[in-house]
Amino acid sequence: MPARHRTSLCREGWYLLLLLAVVLAWAVLRENNLLLLVSGVLCGMLLIDGRMSRGTLRRLEVRRRIVAQGHAGDWIAVEIEVFNPRRRLASWAVAVEDCVVRRGAPARERPVRPRLVFPFVAAGQRVRQSYRLCLPRRGRHDLGPLRVSTRFPFGLIRRTVWFDSGAELLVLPRLGQLQPNWLRHCPPAPHGVHGARRPGYVPGDFFAVREWQSGDSVRWVHWRSTARHRELVVRQFEQPGERPLALLVDLWAPEHARPELLQRVELAVSFAATLVADSCRRRSPALLTIAAAQNICLAGRGAGPFLRHAFEALALAEPVSSPASLVASLRDDAIRQIGPDVELLVVSTRADAAAELAALAAAGRPAAGRRIPPRLIVIDDEAALRPYFVWDQPAAETGP
Repeated sequence: MPARHRTSLCREGWYLLLLLAVVLAWAVLRENNLLLLVSGVLCGMLLIDGRMSRGTLRRLEVRRRIVAQGHAGDWIAVEIEVFNPRRRLASWAVAVEDCVVRRGAPARERPVRPRLVFPFVAAGQRVRQSYRLCLPRRGRHDLGPLRVSTRFPFGLIRRTVWFDSGAELLVLPRLGQLQPNWLRHCPPAPHGVHGARRPGYVPGDFFAVREWQSGDSVRWVHWRSTARHRELVVRQFEQPGERPLALLVDLWAPEHARPELLQRVELAVSFAATLVADSCRRRSPALLTIAAAQNICLAGRGAGPFLRHAFEALALAEPVSSPASLVASLRDDAIRQIGPDVELLVVSTRADAAAELAALAAAGRPAAGRRIPPRLIVIDDEAALRPYFVWDQPAAETGP
């Protein structure tokens, strides 16, 4: 149901109304019946336009569906469905305008207003269209209300209704590219770290099915999928062939920070998201700890669920202005979960807190002795990550 509605004159309607007033005044002063007839025709056009534009949007239903979440700088598709439940009267020239605004954005940041036009919606028909938008900032975005309008048939009167169909869109952090220097900085695990495997042993968790290949074990056959596809289909398991990664992200920025300081925070979040995606691609997720306005600690084995929760946590992370928020809050929760074969990496935006974070990394070594020394990366400017990480080109520059 529409939340509110309005009928207003368009610019062309005001021109016609002015012309009608001039013609009617001239007809009365000159007592010209032909001009009176012309003024009646002009007045009839306004009445017919208002009546038909009102009937075009009567009982019309409009829904929105977010196809999938996306990353900052990527194109996100949103589907709009218009349903005409009437039995006889169709709808013409229906324009649907959405409103997308970032939650907590300053007043100077203008909302994005994508617009779609449905030329014809027959009686009892559902018509779907989708628009694509590129949002440059991560975080929660509010969608709505939907503004539906029409100027059918003469374009003189605009009938507008608003549908209070609010929705929430979570924009994930922007992903970048890891440079070859990063592989030399964090080399892969040597063969044999995880121990020998006996024949038929299935490492990792089940996550998909694939076609039969020579050398697959009979115990991996997925019989239900085989019967459905009428060909041998085997289960596919995660293979932890790389060293697990424990990532500690310290997001700090002073109050009323300058734009370049906030840019460092976004760079740290993007770098952390890229590292987590690369780690899950190698089937070796371990731990993600975020020291921010709300501390978060995530640990898991499944690559899919861990990656999804990690992206959501990084998308909502906000920097903290406290000088010492990482050591006291996260040492007991995060360091305790790190084993001796886990790669420990600390990423921070504190330019003057390298000693504190280095002490935290040193405190994370277990009593039995850590095989892998911890590493520390302080992002004091964009050049600090240039040898290891680069931003992707925004989608707004490359086109949809």
